[in-house]
Amino acid sequence: MVWPTIRMPEGKLPEGSSVLFFFYASGIVAHTVPALRVVAFSLTDLFLFGINLFLLRDLFVRWRDWRLLGWIVPVYGLTFALEAAGVATGEIFGQYHYGSNMHLKLWGVPLVIALNWLVLALAVNSLAMRFFSSSLWISLFSGLLIAGYDFFIEPVAIRLDYWQWERGEIPLQNYVAWGIIGTCISWPLHYFRLRFETSLLIVYLAVQWCYFNALVLLDIRN
Repeated sequence: MVWPTIRMPEGKLPEGSSVLFFFYASGIVAHTVPALRVVAFSLTDLFLFGINLFLLRDLFVRWRDWRLLGWIVPVYGLTFALEAAGVATGEIFGQYHYGSNMHLKLWGVPLVIALNWLVLALAVNSLAMRFFSSSLWISLFSGLLIAGYDFFIEPVAIRLDYWQWERGEIPLQNYVAWGIIGTCISWPLHYFRLRFETSLLIVYLAVQWCYFNALVLLDIRN
């Protein structure tokens, strides 16, 4: 299966990039300035909801493929249910709980977290489609990227008290689980030939990578 690739005009970033730059740069400043840090922590959920909904809106405006809702709704439900079961039992990802800086929760799970995972899945699949044409390889590579992303953000998330692990140890099963989940939720995107790829999602991955690296370098903690 060969997919069309969206290419940006040479030297031009996709529309909406400046919004991502502004909000992530503002987030770095807010976490760095002591007087603003409490505000930054209190707005974590709102910040994530805003970024994710902005990206989804751009995606629907660009493609107008409303069939994608048939993927978004069940994927949100599935990932939220897995998170809830994981927090309650410790059997899926290991023993962990969400911290004080994630506020809007149901059954101990932030409502925004499943939305975050599904938008990440769309972004890594957009990236994977630039390297592979096979649905299977795109899905497998996307699952690997999601697990790698989780590995990358774990130290920052723990420092900011987004979540905490029992005894401070991150089990290998956490990354294996996210690799499998990432692969499974990616495959329907390609099987049903849903249209979702945008260059803005690639910019989102790059900006978020820089954002978390900045928080690591600045040693930002709760």
